[in-house]
Amino acid sequence: MTTFSDILDQDLLRDLAGDRYYQRGVDYFERGLVRSLAEYDGRIVADVSGTESYQVQLWLENGDLMSRCSCPLGVDDLFCKHCVAVGLAWIAEPPPYRPASETPARKGTTMDDVHEYLTQQSHYALVQLILNQSMEDERWRERLLMKAAAQQVGGPDINTFRRSLRNVIIPSGFIDYYATSEYADAVQAVISGLDDLLEQGYASAVMELCEEAIALLDEAFNSIDDSSGHVGLVADDLQHLHYQACEVARPDVRDLAARLLRMEVESGYGFFYKASDRYADILGDEGRAAYGQLIDAELQRYQAMDDDRRTEYRRSELCRMKEAWVSTSGTIDDVVNVMAQDLSAPHRYLQIARRYQEAGRIEEAIAWAEDGLKAFAESYRTGNLGEFLIAEYEKQWRFDDAIAVIWQDFEQSPSLVIYKKLKAQAEKANAWPEWRERAISHARHVIDEAESGDRSRAFPHIRSSYTERTLLVEIFMWEGDADQAWEEAQQRQCPQKLWIRLAEAREADHPEDALPIHQRNVEPLINQTNNQAYLEAIGLLLKMQTLMAKLDQRAEFAAFVSTLRRTYQRKRNFIKFLNQKGL
Repeated sequence: MTTFSDILDQDLLRDLAGDRYYQRGVDYFERGLVRSLAEYDGRIVADVSGTESYQVQLWLENGDLMSRCSCPLGVDDLFCKHCVAVGLAWIAEPPPYRPASETPARKGTTMDDVHEYLTQQSHYALVQLILNQSMEDERWRERLLMKAAAQQVGGPDINTFRRSLRNVIIPSGFIDYYATSEYADAVQAVISGLDDLLEQGYASAVMELCEEAIALLDEAFNSIDDSSGHVGLVADDLQHLHYQACEVARPDVRDLAARLLRMEVESGYGFFYKASDRYADILGDEGRAAYGQLIDAELQRYQAMDDDRRTEYRRSELCRMKEAWVSTSGTIDDVVNVMAQDLSAPHRYLQIARRYQEAGRIEEAIAWAEDGLKAFAESYRTGNLGEFLIAEYEKQWRFDDAIAVIWQDFEQSPSLVIYKKLKAQAEKANAWPEWRERAISHARHVIDEAESGDRSRAFPHIRSSYTERTLLVEIFMWEGDADQAWEEAQQRQCPQKLWIRLAEAREADHPEDALPIHQRNVEPLINQTNNQAYLEAIGLLLKMQTLMAKLDQRAEFAAFVSTLRRTYQRKRNFIKFLNQKGL
């Protein structure tokens, strides 16, 4: 069996931590920051002083050295500098003291010796030792209070459990990523106290305490960065404990249905999501029926309220819950009837369409998707609803209908992306020439309207004037028609990046067009005063050198560079780059 002595040395510590953290661990060890080093029950434990006191444990698992530290790196299961320091401290323990006589060597004091010491103490002394420690350790103190509260004559003191839950769960301030592990451990310790209470037969009390704890956690999540998921796991344990308590307590099913519905509706973090499904075997038919009736009553109450963000959210959540409830026992038509009560957004039509698609009722799926497109034709592009329809149309070889869906988007908000989709779809129907002509004509029409000032009619969903005016330039560039793109650009106000692309496309055949575009961009780049911009300016100068050579303007190029040298002689890096390129 592998022991610490077999594997624990400086080379292993360096391998586990890496050079950087190993050296920091050496520094911590040499400064004497390792405290309370002990080995007990196959583990090395110690405290290490840093920005605060960190607890370290080292142990062996299948012959490998494992570690845990309460510091931020240790939370992520990394072998940190504190683990290195503890390992070095263990390696550096003095050898056993052996007197000159033949008496056996003596080991240093270990936790086995502590165990022996404790067994020799009186009951009173041990109680005092525990009480004194509990006054220094809040988590330990709360645990003892709950154990005592569970043993009160006449039944457990539930108020003590409530107080412990509030003390531990409600944060005193924001809990960042690195502190969530410790917070989660503290909450888990209190939940363990509820576990004990359940084992002692107080299921109804545990059920109520779990509900209170979940409500507290729901609020606490607003002040926690739980990216690591530690607190979420604790919340899952708490919900599972609630289920176990309900299994034992078997509360009135109508009362349980009301409680589950309230907690699911009020939770902002998805606690008790689909509770009617999870608790179906406890609720039974009567409880599930009551759950459905309660949802209907809540829906009616929220339908009568004035619309605001909170009301809309609650109404939406209740509709989702009703759908989930009906899904477990009703037909697909029953489910759709519920879903159809909320058709406030395109995705609702899409959800219904997918329900019918999954059931193999394709014609009804398509009909619902088509209704969604009609309902939101003036407000939204087709999005996922359109993609769904296109895919189903293609399966039925209805290519013209698929094209019509894409054309609806292009008519509303023409763009190069939609133009590409239109082309791909029209080619499947061998109809691209006529659709291309129609698309170019429509794009030119809306551009003319935009330039005349009627932006609301031209591009109701696009705010960029450049997008409006340069669409045809983009289209012609994508199609590889540089001449047509250039001609169109002369009539529009194009952004600088597009002019550069146009210049690059015309360098080979029309250097006289590309040259002035490159030339006017050189000095703005130099004036940015950073090396990256200087290098971009040099790149343009090299292009200009080639173009002006083609145009027999070598002397003009030399004069231009000479002027730049005089003007920007104080920009030493720019002059250095010029020299490196021989300019």
